[in-house]
This record gives sequence, C-alpha cells and structure tokens, in this order.
Amino acid sequence: MSYTHIAIHVTKTPTTKDYINFITTSDATILSDFKDKKGTFLSDDSLDEFINDELLHDKYTLTADSKRKLLTLSSGERRKALFDHLLKGDIQFLVLVNPFDSLDVNNVASLKERIISISENVPIIQFFSRKDEILPCVQYILDYKGGAYSTRPISTYLNQENNDVVALTDPLPKPISKQVNDVPETLIELKKVNVSYNDKPILKDISWSIKQGEFWELKGANGTGKSTLVTMMIGDNPKAYGQEVYLFGYKRGSGEAVWDIKRNIGYFTPSMMHLFKGQHTALNMVISGLKDSIGLYQVPTDLEVNLAKQWLQLIGLDTIKDINYFYLSETNKRLILICRAMIKHPPLILLDEPTVGLDDKGAMVFIRLVQKIAKESNTAVLYVSHKTEPELKPTHVFELEHTDQGSVRKLTTAT
Repeated sequence: MSYTHIAIHVTKTPTTKDYINFITTSDATILSDFKDKKGTFLSDDSLDEFINDELLHDKYTLTADSKRKLLTLSSGERRKALFDHLLKGDIQFLVLVNPFDSLDVNNVASLKERIISISENVPIIQFFSRKDEILPCVQYILDYKGGAYSTRPISTYLNQENNDVVALTDPLPKPISKQVNDVPETLIELKKVNVSYNDKPILKDISWSIKQGEFWELKGANGTGKSTLVTMMIGDNPKAYGQEVYLFGYKRGSGEAVWDIKRNIGYFTPSMMHLFKGQHTALNMVISGLKDSIGLYQVPTDLEVNLAKQWLQLIGLDTIKDINYFYLSETNKRLILICRAMIKHPPLILLDEPTVGLDDKGAMVFIRLVQKIAKESNTAVLYVSHKTEPELKPTHVFELEHTDQGSVRKLTTAT
C-alpha cells in the first residue's frame, strides 16, 4: 500500500494547527490518508513542552538514561532525542516541521533515510522553509487559505524561481556613539582550553583568537562542542574559570563583571525568542538593542527612533515599523533581530544558527545583510551554522572535529 505525502511551505498564517485541522477533517480524496486521524509532531513546539516539563517538574522524558538537561544539549541533539522518543509510540501520520533544522550533513542524511523508511508505512506531512530540504517521498505541495485549498505536483513547485529579494543598497546606518570603553584589538582569545562534562571530554586544547573586524564561521558536526564554545565566549559557561579564556581584555574569573563582557556582544539565536510573548512594535524591538533588552521598556529619544528607522529602511521593512513584532513572519522577525543586535555596532556580533526556519528568500536577504555588516563595519562577525549558505563568504573558518579525547580544531581554510 502506498501513502500520500504532502509538503506545506511554513507561513505565519494559516498556522500549522489550522492546516492540520483542515487536513484531518477534509473530504478531499487526496487527503483521505489523514481523515479523522491524530498526528505525531516533530517540531520546536513539541520540544518546548519537554523543556518546560524539565524546568517546572524535573521530568526528563527525552533524556531518561542520562538525566542530562535538554537545554545543555545542542539544538541538533535535542531534535534527535525527540525523534527517537516519538518513534516509540503509535504513529497514525507524522508531522514534520522543518525536521532538518540544526542538524549537520551526516545527521540530515541519517534522519532523511529513517523518514523515507517510515513513509512506506505512514503518511507524512512536511512543513518546510527551504526547497532543498523537501523529502524525496513528497508528491504534492498543499496551499490552504480562506477555506479553499489547492495542490500542485512537487516538480512544478521546485522549478519556480524567486527573484524578489531586497537589494540592501543603502549604506549601513552609523551608531549614535562609539564604544565607551577601549576595546582591545584581540576581542576573544582561548589558549589550550579543555572542557569535560561528567568525565566526558568535549573540547581538547582549543586555541583561537578573534580580532576586530574579522569575519569567522564556526563549523562542526552535532555534538562537537560548538554550543560550549559559544557559551564560553558570551560569559555564560563556568567551565571558562581557571582557564586561559580572555574576553575583551578580561581573563575569565579575574573579577570582571559579566556586564562588561555582554555589552560588547550583539548576540542572536532563533531559540532566544521561542518563549518570548512580549507586545512590542517592530521599531521598538530594534531600538531595544540600544538598551540591551529584548523589547523596549524605556521612552526612546528622537535620535534613537530615527536610527532604528534607518535600519528598518535598509532591510525594506520601514512600512511595518508600527506592527506588533509577535505577528510578523519568521523572516521579518529574524531581520529585525539582527538589526537590534547591530544597532550599537558592537565589537562582536555572534550569530548562532541564524537562518534556521527561514525560507530561501529570507535566508538570502539575511546572508546578504551579514555580508554587508562584515564589509561596512568594524564589527567582528562570528557565524555559527551547520547549513552551507552559498552566499556566505567568511574570511576565516574554525572547524571542530570530534576525537575520543574531545573535539579539536580541524585545519581548514575559507573558500
């Protein structure tokens, strides 16, 4: 018996829930495999439920064997743990929401193989953002809006081109003022850093320095320690104490204030907003970067408002400045957050898996903005990702490679 497998492009509206409600109640012949059935979800929303259970009730459902907190795992490791758990249950149909986000190349191939095998016995609905991640078993693209639906063969969709991309021709807005403190030429320096958790080696003899204005990409397979390195750089990892870790001229653990570290970093990761429900306009979200807060809780000056408007104009979003951030598309949210991170021109901007969940057009605009920041400012850029973006052109690459003694630096060069 063969099943119908459909793909749906991720949008803000209709929501995933709207689509599933329609699909499971529709009398359309093409959707008969899903009629009156219950879906099993692989999604960030599902992960958030398990994370909340850990935080509020100390329930370690996904990590029962190790008792390791989900928030200490990389995003890719969390996704794998969720999928392993879901496969233990009775699956009537499988709902995959951007299933390959945060997975390295090998894990994408492995998960894709498992899903294709499952597709022989279970119908699948895949919500996707990037065309190159659509499963080979998918036969149709489904669109549903205003109570009406349409389907088209997958081949028709894949052959469409999207040329409507923001040009980013305006110059990068200048900061209101320069950094108050003198920032050293070398912003980050690690000297033979070693990290272990519960006697398991994570990093081995890591030495690395990041200087003003440099453009770095941090690469490595799931579980090689990228997240550990990032938390050490933003001052959030106690494993840095007692080691040769220097952040903006301060040796970690020498009595420095965490504020003195964080004020120098524009930090962005998609997961930082998963549980954010604040009611702030797009304009105020950009301004909040000047206040080192997520959301604006102070009355801004005219100068601050005008600067934020320049950033929105640069990315072609000046017409949505008064719209509530919460209701924006994922692409527009992401572009606003990088403007928020850059509005002060910090010495370092750290982008952790920034294009996860973006569609092809959104990712292209985002990467072009990153390239513009690297070219037109003295801000050092650290870009962390598994996914290769064709337009990303870092000048330096730091790649982690797993060994039994912990991950080491793999010698490589930017291309």
